[in-house]
Amino acid sequence: MDHLAEYFKVFSEPNRLAVLTALREGPRNVTAVVECTGLSQALVSKHLKLLTIAGVVRRRPEGSLVFYDVIDPAVFTLLSQAEALLLAARRQQLDALAASL
Repeated sequence: MDHLAEYFKVFSEPNRLAVLTALREGPRNVTAVVECTGLSQALVSKHLKLLTIAGVVRRRPEGSLVFYDVIDPAVFTLLSQAEALLLAARRQQLDALAASL
C-alpha cells in the first residue's frame, strides 16, 4: 500500500498535473511545456524531474534538446476517472445538502 500511496502523491500537485496535461498531445521539450502551462522554466524542470523519477515520464535527448513524454497514456485515463469520481462525490454532497434544507 505504501508504494501505491507514493504513486498517487505524484498526482497531488496542481502544477504537476498541468505539466502532464501539456504532455498529453505528445513529446515536448521544457520550453514548449513552459509555453503551454505558463509556469516558470525552473518549476517545469523540477516537476519533469519528479515525474521522471516516479516513472510516469521519460526523458529523450535529441541533439541539444531533451524531450519528455508520458510513458503510459493510461495515466490520463486514471486522472479522468479520478476527476469523474470527484465530480460524483461533489454532486452527492450537494444533493445531501439540498435535501437537508
